[in-house]
Parts: sequence; structure tokens; C-alpha cells
Amino acid sequence: MYHNRKVLSFIAAILYIIVLCSSGIIVAGQNDNPSATLPPRPVLDENHPVNTMDVRPDTWVATDGLGRTLSGYNEVGPKREDRFVGLFYWTWHGSHAKSTVPRNVQQLLDSLTPEEAEKAKNDYKHPVWERRTGYHFWNEPIFGYYSTNDKYVLRKHAEMLADAGVDVVIFDNTNGSFLWQDSYTALMETWSEARQQGVNTPQVTFMLNFGPLETTAEMLVNIYKDIYQQEKFKDLWFYWDGKPFIMAHEKALDARNPLQAEILEFFTFRNNDPSYFTKTENAKPNSWGWLSTYPQCKYNVDKNGNVEQMTVGVAQNATTTKLTAMNGKNVLGRSYGHDGYSYSYTYRGKEIVVNSDIPDSKLYGINLQQQFDYAIENDPKFIFVTGWNEWVAIRFDEWSGVPNGMADQFNDEYSRDLEPSKGDLKDHYYYQLVENIRRYKGVSEPEEIDVYKKIDIFGDLSQWDDIASFNHYIKNTWERNDRGYLTKTYKNDTMRNDIRRAKVAFDENNIYFYVETVDNLTPYTDPAWMRLFIDTMPATEDSKDWEEIEFVVNRQNPTDSIAYLERSKGGWDWEVVQEVRYSVMDNVLQIEIPRKALGLDDTDAPLFNFKWADNMQEDGDILDFYVNGDVAPGGRFMFHFNTKPVKNADIADKETKKGGIQPVVIVSIISASAVVAVAVAAVLIVKKSNASKVSS
Repeated sequence: MYHNRKVLSFIAAILYIIVLCSSGIIVAGQNDNPSATLPPRPVLDENHPVNTMDVRPDTWVATDGLGRTLSGYNEVGPKREDRFVGLFYWTWHGSHAKSTVPRNVQQLLDSLTPEEAEKAKNDYKHPVWERRTGYHFWNEPIFGYYSTNDKYVLRKHAEMLADAGVDVVIFDNTNGSFLWQDSYTALMETWSEARQQGVNTPQVTFMLNFGPLETTAEMLVNIYKDIYQQEKFKDLWFYWDGKPFIMAHEKALDARNPLQAEILEFFTFRNNDPSYFTKTENAKPNSWGWLSTYPQCKYNVDKNGNVEQMTVGVAQNATTTKLTAMNGKNVLGRSYGHDGYSYSYTYRGKEIVVNSDIPDSKLYGINLQQQFDYAIENDPKFIFVTGWNEWVAIRFDEWSGVPNGMADQFNDEYSRDLEPSKGDLKDHYYYQLVENIRRYKGVSEPEEIDVYKKIDIFGDLSQWDDIASFNHYIKNTWERNDRGYLTKTYKNDTMRNDIRRAKVAFDENNIYFYVETVDNLTPYTDPAWMRLFIDTMPATEDSKDWEEIEFVVNRQNPTDSIAYLERSKGGWDWEVVQEVRYSVMDNVLQIEIPRKALGLDDTDAPLFNFKWADNMQEDGDILDFYVNGDVAPGGRFMFHFNTKPVKNADIADKETKKGGIQPVVIVSIISASAVVAVAVAAVLIVKKSNASKVSS
């Protein structure tokens, strides 16, 4: 977003309102003869692939690269269907990519000494900038400097945001009359197709100018005619108060114009508030925010104190009192915490206290966490999170009084995207988003499964018919061959075996693993062929593992009859524990592993986490799971195998009087990998002030 344009847009909006009032134009709410035919809100029937495939990401487990473990049902309680998370999303990378050579600010500054980097920060003529203005990236996205016309990336986003529990993405169309139609069309096409392959993608909507401008009316007409009037991508529309929802100023429309009158009646409107500093008592009716400083504004509070909407931001290009560029002074970056805020969690037996003074504080999302805590405490119906993938900002000679000003993004610390990067931030913010969505909305209740059964892995596959499945998305193994930003072309043909579902059974001696692919499996001699990763124990100070994972099968290729179970010696350094039997029948791979070899022979019901990955390219780099081959489940997520039911009584004390999740203490009964019920891992324990005091 360019805030210099936004300021001008806001001023123009005020003038435009005056014109409307003086001319007597009728606005929304005054038209008694609507002509729009409102289609009913689409509901996915029981035979829709999203329902029949029943992929349930909120039952998966994960520990991020900082040792923070995702909460589960025992910690956050059942899913609340009346709470929604929206995520700000940028489709402008299709247009910008056609004319921009990517420049990475963090890399440029890292090429200098710290002293020289500090000088360059606000020196428009410093040689490091090479006299280039235009768009600069704060760092490189995990999928490269991509175009938002790249359907490989759009499909990845669909899965990642579905896995996170995001309900709707809100496109940024706040500047001029830019809609970036080619990119939003590519996204909707890709996400509609993904839904047919089991992905419960977010819905979509738009946020337009910060005022009732002529360009606002122009965009509303164009969007309506292109999408809504034609009922295109209907299953992706986001509804609010019974109508398709849009963040736009309806006063831009003239009810005397038949088409605009139709639009007025078609949508539920919320006027987008441009200010980061709006106080709850000053918020205008029917308005929503998109980014606020702490404590965030509460919009549309009813007489009972119920809040309709609040915002959560990763960072703000602001001080505590005014707007500024991200490379200005006293900016509220990722590490900012109001009034000594801190949170803590337990990892490998140690308490980690996180505040603005922790080394590498930019990794921990202090600003983000404090805002999420406050929003969850107030329990609005809708939380608007900024943001996912803005990535770029123009370099100005001066912006808002800041020399060499870059308004909305600058570097790792002073940026506001959650999408994983190739830099130091990696995927830490993604899992922090997942965790807080779970705290806010709850999760699906785990099902009790009965899988005690001896399996003959060389026998008929019908043995598995009565065993519950861990399902995953299909037909997501696309080849990538797309242009990114200028000078960049991205190719990826590593997608090979398309993993459909997994199953597990056990008896007194063995654990049996089953994995099924869409097509027949490729030869076992293929590199990085069908690896099985297993996490069996909580991470401790002395435990040896790779990214919380102790065991792997098929890190080294099997023979025609024997596979190798290996255990980590610490990191990506493995030793063979035992040879194990396996079989391949067309599109099904089965592996039989002795329980004793996994250390799971001393319990009636083994508990562990597992995942499958095919065609990994960068051994030892867990971020490879996002970009290469096929992985089930994606990223750091793992399936959780647990035959013990969860009792509703275990979560009875987790609900507040509003039905929300306790905002102060979230304690996991499961360790860093959610495998042992007696291991303790405190997850994002909120501490409001003194870092020396631990919440309990």
C-alpha cells in the first residue's frame, strides 16, 4: 500500500462526501426498490470433495523452528463456527512482476557493515541502492519472487491458508482503481479447482479505497459485473449478514443509477477505516479496521458489549502517535511490545521468556502476539489480520518526513508479512498464525479410532478397509514453469507420487504403515523415494532428533524387499536401527516396523506423530517440504496417531463466559511434538508485563 496515495484518497473522500450531500444523491439504506437478485449463500453438500475427502488440518500437530508447539483440542476446546479470521492478501504481484527487477533490502543491508547499513537506511543516494527507486522486497518469499498469476504458488497458498484455518482473504485494492483482474481471476480459478481436490480454501472478498471516491464506484461496478452479476466462483464468495461481503464505502454509489442501486442492495458493506489510531469510542458505525496500534480499536460494539470486528497486525509503519515509514524512527516493528509485554513457552524442558530484549527478537512475533492476545480477550466475531504477502514497497526520496522512505515494508524487522521467507524469519510467523487461529476459533474434536489389528503387508489390501484414514489433498503435484519478477523464471518438476491417504494399525509386536497415492508408485530406486518420518517422544534437553523427528524410513533407498529404519544422531545425521519389511502393490506402500525398534513396546496404545514425503530435494532443510515433491501433511505439520479418546471434561475450564478461549494461559498436555500426554509444553503463555513473573 502506498500511504501517500491513501492520505490523498482520504482527503478526497471527505470532499466527495460534501459533494454528495449538497447534490442530494440517495445513498445506501434509502432505496426501497432493489432490483438485484441475491443468490443464496452456497453451502458445500455432503458429496462435495471437501466433505468426502475430509482433510482435517486442525487435528494435525506441529512444532515450529523456535520450539513453539501448536495447541490441540485439550487446550483450546471445540471449534466455534461463529468466529471468522480474514487475512489481507495482495494480488498486485502479477502486474508488478512484469516491470520490476527484484531488489532485496535485507540482503543489500547485510552486504554492508552494521555501521554502513545504518547510514544507508536513510540515505537516498547511498551507493547500495544503485539509484534504483521503484519496488523493493523486504526479503525473498519462500516461493521466490513470484507473480500472483503463478498457479503453482496460488495452489500452495490455498493449502497453507486452509491448513491455518483462515476463513477469507481480503484483496488489497485501496490504491487508485487497480483491481489486478488477471491475478484475482487466476487465484479464483486455482482455488475453485483446489476445492474439487479436497482443499477447504478461504473465501475471497475485496477492500477498496479509503473513502467514497469515484474510483470506488468504478471498482464496485467492475467487480460486480465481472464476478457477482455473472455468479462466477460463487462458492468462494464470503457472506456477512446474509449477503456477499465487501469492504468499501457504499456512499460512492448513486442509488438513482439502476446498476449502482442494484449493487447497493447486493452487498453487505463495511466502510474501511484508514487510521491506525482510531479509538473504540470514536469508531464510526458500520466501519471496520485493517490495521491498528495496540490496544486495537473495537468496531461496532453492541449494547451488550459484543464486538463485531478487530484487527491484528504483524507490525505497523507508525510510532505510538503518528504514521511513519518502516525505515523511520521508533517504528512499531515485529519486536515491539507495549508496556513491557512478554510471553513464554517451554521447550526441551526450559522456559523461554520472550520480550523485546530477547536475542533475534524479530523471530518471535512479539507485536503480533500482543495484538492477538488482546483480540482474543475481547472475542470479536471477526479478526482481520494484516497481512500475508505484500512483500514490496516503493523507495521514495522522502516519505512522511523520512529520508529514503519506504512506507509499508523495509527489512526483516520492519515488515508485516506472515508468508514464510527464505531469510531468517523462515516459517515462524506462519505457525504463530496457526496457533492463534486455533486459540480464537477452537479445533475439531479428535475421533476415537480402533486400529488394533495384525496386518499381513503381503496380503490383500482389504485388510485395511475398516481402518480410519489420514486424508490429504490430491492433484496438487503440479509442474511449475512460470515467470516471476523480471529476470526470474521458476521451474519445478519434482512432483512425482501424489499422496492421497495414510493409515496406521498396530498389534502387540508391530506398527503397520499404509500410504496410498493417486497413481501407481514410481520405482523404489527413485531418489528420495516415499520417506516416512516418525516422531515418538517429547524433545528434551538431551534428546537427539531432526526438527523434533527421531526416525525415518527410506532416507536411503530400500532394496527390493528390505527398507531401513534410521534414527537421528542429532540433526540430519542418521544411523540404521533396523531393517524392516515393506511391500508395494500398485499405488499402495506398506511398511511393518517392530514396536521395540521405535521404543513403543512398553505401552498398550502407542502415541506418535508421522508424515510422508516424496522426492525431497534439499536433505536437512525442512522448508523443502513447502516447495518440492509431495508431502502429507504439508510443511512442519504431522499426523497425530492416538487411540485414546479426548474427554469433553478435559476442556470444560477452557471456555470463558463469552465462549472464548482463555487469553492468558494456554498449556499443552503434549510435549514439543505432541506425543506424550504427561509431558508439559506451555504454549504461548501470555504475560502482560514483568518478564520475571511467569503466568500459571
